[in-house]
Amino acid sequence: MNQETRCGIEGISVAIPKHFIDLGTLAKATGIDPEKFYKGLGGRRMAVVTPLEDPVTLAAEAARTLLDRYRVDPAGVGMVIVGSESGVDAAKPIAAYVHGMLKLAPQCRTFDTQHACYGATAALQMARNWTLRHQGECRKAVVIATDIARYDVGSAGEPTQGAGAVAMLIGTEPEVLTIDSAPDAVYTEDVMDFWRPHYQSTAMVDGKYSLECYLRALEHTYRTYQRTSGLSWDDYRRLLFHVPFPKMAYKAFKLLHELEADRHNGDFPSFEDSYDRLSEPALWANREVGNIYSGSLYLSLAGLLESEGAELESARLGFFSYGSGCCAEFFSGRIGPDSGIWRGRTGISEALEDRVELDYEQYIELRTKTDAMSRNGSFRERVRTNGEHFWFCGVDDHRRIYASASSSAAAKPLATAPSIVAGSPVAVQSPAMQRFS
Repeated sequence: MNQETRCGIEGISVAIPKHFIDLGTLAKATGIDPEKFYKGLGGRRMAVVTPLEDPVTLAAEAARTLLDRYRVDPAGVGMVIVGSESGVDAAKPIAAYVHGMLKLAPQCRTFDTQHACYGATAALQMARNWTLRHQGECRKAVVIATDIARYDVGSAGEPTQGAGAVAMLIGTEPEVLTIDSAPDAVYTEDVMDFWRPHYQSTAMVDGKYSLECYLRALEHTYRTYQRTSGLSWDDYRRLLFHVPFPKMAYKAFKLLHELEADRHNGDFPSFEDSYDRLSEPALWANREVGNIYSGSLYLSLAGLLESEGAELESARLGFFSYGSGCCAEFFSGRIGPDSGIWRGRTGISEALEDRVELDYEQYIELRTKTDAMSRNGSFRERVRTNGEHFWFCGVDDHRRIYASASSSAAAKPLATAPSIVAGSPVAVQSPAMQRFS
């Protein structure tokens, strides 16, 4: 391993939509055996956005709590990169919206990175390189992975949906994760395994082919990283993978285990014991939230930090990031020595505790109303919220309009069309659907 200035993740925070549907509910409504989703895909629930939530509000909420929980001076943020495949505009990046919502200093570089689910890893590596180049200036980078995974109703991909955002603070005091300095282990291949044309709001996927592309990229990057980093299987306390659905991590781990078993001529710990120890502990949050595309790998990291705490202090983790199309990377990092730095700050547990469960009819209704909110003319002067800090008010004159809650719970328009001001939020309890009537 090369010895360079330490750099990596100083803080991590997650934003999750306030509603979900159980995969069993979805299965029964569509005439499918629930075990096909629970065991076949490995998931339990999937997050569902409301008309007030979109990739921008999720990104802004994750970044806001990141800065608050880790006591970061907004003036010290010199770069914001958003990795996403759920952009809301073909020109203006999500990062620009977030910059305005957080009221960051104008001396800040903002842009988005896109390569399917690899986008956030590309952002992380770019932010790391920028931070190393500007070390000594006491400036930080914020990397945000934000996505809403959507497939057609009744499609094979529907039970692998989800939504959420993960924000990470990148700097040279990486108390959460120091990224190891090693030659790149990347792999790119021009394939059509998963894509979303501009004229569609839902993704298209060739499931079997995508699985093959994922595993081929994993084998290539893992072998490359072994060769160039000097690290081996025994150096990793945990192995984390991109998680389009939890069973995919199981398949990925199985491939690596088979490679190692062959290399050791069969004299190797059993697959099940190895999987339960090295990868299964990182999947609990993904099972609850579903696929969040670019953020899935980092949701696993946040979930692992939340659940294992002191057990991970100073542990080295291996990471595999995959984006369809395709680009992939294997890298590693060492967790910080003090779990008190991240304990209680990821935001996952409290977000999951406060969620509201939807039945199938409510889920379909939310999809319909969310689609309508993205059309021009959908802006509403008064919206109802249940405590969101940022919310989407709709589109007016082809401009997306967002609002923010102040300390007095009054709406603050963040972007408004002429002569239009967002109204004050009205607290609504239950049922959840009253909020969107």
